[in-house]
Amino acid sequence: MDAEQRYIEETNFIFEEDAYDKVAGFKSLGYYLSVEINDNAHKFEVKNGIIQNYGVMVTTDEDGDIPFELEVFNNGDELPVLVDVRQIHVDDYIEILCKNKSITHEKAKKKR
Repeated sequence: MDAEQRYIEETNFIFEEDAYDKVAGFKSLGYYLSVEINDNAHKFEVKNGIIQNYGVMVTTDEDGDIPFELEVFNNGDELPVLVDVRQIHVDDYIEILCKNKSITHEKAKKKR
């Protein structure tokens, strides 16, 4: 019997090493965070040489809704690079929403 593939072969973004370590430290929540980033990486604006901040809301059955802030570098020539990630307070996420810098806000609207 052949073994099943259990990883994403092709991704829409890459990790900087420190960001990878942080995401891995979130354990299963880090998996869901990675999936959200991968599914929404096309929303990262191309700003040559400028690191930008984005919000992402990760929803799991175990933890509920958990907001994060991402720092992303996207020069348009290569895949976007996740430079840093941190869990934030919901009030900070609301500020990010008001600036229209959340990559998962459409999903939140559909849930209502």
